Parts: sequence; C-alpha cells; structure tokens
Amino acid sequence: MNNKGKRITFKIFDERTKEYDSWFDKQQKIYKSEVDLAKRFPCISPCLEIGVGTGRFAKPLNVEFGIDPSVSSLKISAEKGIEVIRATAEYLPLRDESFNTAYLIVTLCFVEDPNRTLLEAFRILKPEGKLVTCVVPLDSQWGSFYEEKKKKGETFFYKEAVFFTKKEIKEMISNAGFILEKFGSVLHYPPNSSPVPEEPSFNENGSFVCYEAKKPIV
Repeated sequence: MNNKGKRITFKIFDERTKEYDSWFDKQQKIYKSEVDLAKRFPCISPCLEIGVGTGRFAKPLNVEFGIDPSVSSLKISAEKGIEVIRATAEYLPLRDESFNTAYLIVTLCFVEDPNRTLLEAFRILKPEGKLVTCVVPLDSQWGSFYEEKKKKGETFFYKEAVFFTKKEIKEMISNAGFILEKFGSVLHYPPNSSPVPEEPSFNENGSFVCYEAKKPIV
C-alpha cells in the first residue's frame, strides 16, 4: 500500500510540548480509558515505545526505552526514568531483534513514512515479539471529527496528521510481516459528548483502537 504523503510533524511537538502534555491532565477520563486499554497489551521486557513523546503511556506501561525526534518531549520522558534516544521512527538506531515488545501509540498518523516505520519495528523485534499499534482510525467517530476539523483549520496537533481506516492499518501491519492476533478499543461515545470512564472492549468499534501483532518465527 502506498504512503499517503510525506511531511515532517515533530516540530510542532518540539515547539509546544507543554501544551501537548497538558492535554492529558485536562482530559483525565479519556487518558485513563486509553491507558487502561493499552495495559491490556502488556509490556514484555525489554520494551520500546516508538514516538514516546512525554512518556504519558510509556510510564504507566512500564516501558523502559523510548524513541522520539522531539528533544523537549524526550526531556520530560527522561525525567520519568525512561531511557530515551532521539531518532525518527523510520530509522531506529537499534540492533536487529533486540526487543520483545514495541509500542506505536498515536504515532503512525504522524510519521513521515508509516510503512517504513512498521518495517523498522519488525526489524528490532525478536521472533515472536509483539507490536502494539494504537490509533484513532479515520472510519471512527473521533477520526472523522478530527479530519473535518483539520480540513477547516480548526485543530492544532492533528493538523499534520494522516488518518487511516481500520482496514488500511491492518493491511500495513500485515504487509510489514506481522501476524495480527487481537485488538481492543475505547471511546465508544461521540467526541462532542462529555467524557465518561470506560472499560476496554475487545472490538474495533471505539475511536481509540489498539492492535497487537506478532513477529513470526522464520
């Protein structure tokens, strides 16, 4: 499948890190629901988060290592005890088959080349290692909402994002060599309604979906 275009997005996170990080404090119910879902796909050490940002997911998931191109974001992650490396998702400065778990949490929509990113994740995972990819699909209530706001120039951090449908995401994961094993979701309510606490559901019907895929033994 073809990439939907090349762009550089990390500068917006570098320049407005505190504003980005404060969103999680302002949206505690949404954040907790997303973390609770991600915890259903646990870290099997050693673990890496690609696009670690400020460590908002890596810390509660007990992820030891984080990659991100944003220096200011990495500083916050490092303060949380995460071992960080500045790099892009497409060119990971890591040895082949060196991790048991890799996370891509709301990262795939911001990278320059999602297909290469997934191939790099495949490379650095050990055989039978797990990739956990969490996304806001285009064909979800929140994905459609963000896409419309983006077209109108009304959204900030998502203005450079490229949203993918659930089918496209699963195809990219499969094309990188992974075997999809399970998935789950939260955010089953419309984006304009009041946030409510949610238990994760093992379906794709929510607007925040996590896919777990395995690197097969060759």
